[in-house]
Amino acid sequence: MRDGKRVIGSEQLTMDNKNKYKKTELGKIPVDWEIKKLKQISNGNCEYGINAPAKEYEENSPRYLRITDIGNDYNLLDSDKKSVNADEEEIKRYFLKENDIVFARTGNTTGKSYLYNKKDGLLVFAGFLIKFSINNKIYEPKFLKYYVQTDYYWNWVKKMSLRSGQPGINSKEYSSLLVLVPPLKEQQKIAAILSTVDEYIEQTDALIEKIKELKKGLMQKLITKGIGHTEFKKTEIGEIPVDWEVKKLGDLGSTYNGLSGKNKDDFGRGKPFIPYKNIFDNSKIDINYLDHVVIKENENQNKVKYGDIFFTTSSETPEEVGMSSVILDEVDELYLNSFCFGFRLNDFNTLIPEFARYLFRGNEIRKKISRLAQGSTRFNLSKTQLLKIYIPIPPLKEQQKIASILSEVDNKIQQYELKKEKLQNLKKGLMQKLLTGKIRVKI
Repeated sequence: MRDGKRVIGSEQLTMDNKNKYKKTELGKIPVDWEIKKLKQISNGNCEYGINAPAKEYEENSPRYLRITDIGNDYNLLDSDKKSVNADEEEIKRYFLKENDIVFARTGNTTGKSYLYNKKDGLLVFAGFLIKFSINNKIYEPKFLKYYVQTDYYWNWVKKMSLRSGQPGINSKEYSSLLVLVPPLKEQQKIAAILSTVDEYIEQTDALIEKIKELKKGLMQKLITKGIGHTEFKKTEIGEIPVDWEVKKLGDLGSTYNGLSGKNKDDFGRGKPFIPYKNIFDNSKIDINYLDHVVIKENENQNKVKYGDIFFTTSSETPEEVGMSSVILDEVDELYLNSFCFGFRLNDFNTLIPEFARYLFRGNEIRKKISRLAQGSTRFNLSKTQLLKIYIPIPPLKEQQKIASILSEVDNKIQQYELKKEKLQNLKKGLMQKLLTGKIRVKI
């Protein structure tokens, strides 16, 4: 709990072994806790949302709350906002109010929940959501917010939503959900502690997004204008610093294929290989995220080497074709998945891998690669066409400086992402103990 002390204050918690517990259908709980059904803490008040089409979001109008608007962190997503296409008088009865919580009632999102927050403004909830209005005189709504994030709740959802067709839970079934009911002041204290951890997570998330925006701007500037240049020249790829060169990618190296001749029985054991997602998600290969495949003796498969650049060959949109990643670790025996191809530089005297990591993820090169995408429902990248693109080549020392600057920013993002992960693990551990009474709070 050392990391958590600064967040919640160690004086707020106690492992009280003197507490007495009782056996219930939800396991052992403190003797002064109760178990109630969701309908009891909401006075039986539940309602389905409005069935109406969505329309383009209009400022100063209520936002339409759909299942897809609720994120995995149980907060609203900022993207793809919509308004509801219905009469103003009709939608008034579907406004969410303080202490209202909604649950998804059908499909793969069944069980997902959102507790209304005033900062989200006026919200009209949609028909695939069920609303319960929590009686805050007997139950703290924020306690319920965290309770329905627990493993117990999601196991209940899994069992309750089983259907012969699409998964679903109706209002009667949600009403029967058993919830733990500590004394109200204890509920409020537990909710306050978990809310504090959530605030730290949100602050850390905001910092990560801020640094990512900084990196985006830096990349755009450094990869096209370099560091401290005042004189520029016109080239076939636009204006670049006068001491930079332009090279055709195919002149700098050659491509090779990933794994071939494999079936599903070959995977899951054997030698390590780089999976597609590792390349798609990362500008630098995460050496800790590898899959395995059986490679027989004398089998002719291409091995990966330090400095190789990898490209994804296909995607559902042109914008995501040809995502690149570079391996910056020395490896002994490592292979490449069959849905990507590798590019091996002839040498590191013209282009260094550390700079290539950012160059091929920059806006200008990404636009060029996207234009090469071929297809209608699924888009593919031709290796031959990729080798024809021209790229800017700064002097080696400047490549190193640019790579160093952007790498420092990446390191900072990674530090905050690690901090966020620790906070999420802290919250998960606290929820497991606080929401079951294994750890009591001091009132």
